[in-house]
Amino acid sequence: MKGRQDRPSPPSRKLPRDGPRWGPGTLSVHAGDSPDLNAGAVVGPIYQTSTFRFPAPFSEAGAGHTHLYTRLKNPTLTQAGAAVSALEGGEEGRVFSSGMAALSAVVLGRLHQGDEVVAPEDLYGNTVTLLKQELPRWGVRVRFVPASQSSEVGEHVTERTRLLLVESPTNPTLRVVDLAAWAKAARAAGAWLVVDNTFATPVNQRPLGLGAHVAMHSATKYLGGHSDLLAGALASGPGLLGELDAFAATLGGTLDPLAGFLLLRGMKTLSLRVARHNENARAVVEELQGHPKVSAIGYPGRASPEEERICRRQMKGRGGMVSLVLKGGLPEARRFLRGLSLFQVASSLGGVESLVSLPLETSHRAMSRRERERRGIADSMARLSLGIEDAADLVADLKAALRSV
Repeated sequence: MKGRQDRPSPPSRKLPRDGPRWGPGTLSVHAGDSPDLNAGAVVGPIYQTSTFRFPAPFSEAGAGHTHLYTRLKNPTLTQAGAAVSALEGGEEGRVFSSGMAALSAVVLGRLHQGDEVVAPEDLYGNTVTLLKQELPRWGVRVRFVPASQSSEVGEHVTERTRLLLVESPTNPTLRVVDLAAWAKAARAAGAWLVVDNTFATPVNQRPLGLGAHVAMHSATKYLGGHSDLLAGALASGPGLLGELDAFAATLGGTLDPLAGFLLLRGMKTLSLRVARHNENARAVVEELQGHPKVSAIGYPGRASPEEERICRRQMKGRGGMVSLVLKGGLPEARRFLRGLSLFQVASSLGGVESLVSLPLETSHRAMSRRERERRGIADSMARLSLGIEDAADLVADLKAALRSV
């Protein structure tokens, strides 16, 4: 047998960090790979450890040592963050225990007493709770921009604005926001633009390339893609997320290494899955538009000609989400849900299986009826997350359920 000194080392491999040079399918498969750091393993190992051995006493080596404690840093989680960053065309990436943990890290880590946040009214319910109920406790003011004034966001920005926060497409109305216009307003104020890119995914939309400072994800959804993990993620240009690391570690929203491994595995098929999600949502919209039991359909670009122009400019695909407002009110919406066979009634979205929920009872249940109505969220709105099943089967299931309404 050859001695250890004679065994060849695994060949060094140039990592595909250069986002614009690689297509989304290639990035999905290879982003974050580092076999040269993992004994040549094609699939990186799960570093299921809470702590790491110091090569010397802490006083001598601790401060400069790469890994000390998983709440601070873990190789599996570093790889997952690098993968998200590469998919978004960024330079830095971090993963967290949930989407709200990621959002809390960037919002609370960036803001101080006396600062202001500008955000549209159309946001995920828990995001609104964070902005409306929690931030004022810390002396931070939030300015909500009505959807009708979204293109004039600069008029809502002041010298105290430190953060602009937006999601596009919006949850659950599927409205789109002109990210380049919001980025321009953020730059003029010296503020950060943070974009929740969960619904679009980096396959359909890259906020950093449109001027955003940070792209945020509930990685529980499309990035993971299999409804089997909770995770959040941030991606940014160089030097930004490093400002948040110490605060994020103190906040403690660290992702478990096993979930980080599952997230990495899920992202390898992201491009393929998103293509199918896009196709299925488009098929549902085409089949159900004009249906006598449906009073409105929410889908990126449908709200107005201006939003269609924005979609064409900033999105490569429209995503896998559709909202239906049913005629007859809440009783008919609940009857519709009971009539479905393939669609499972459940919260969350972005998995391989098709899900349906009523925002009234799930994502926006904490809002008053008046607040929901102002945001265009009807009691009879059903939010569909189209999976990767055959489109014909999904359409048939929806039409059968509509017949029961």
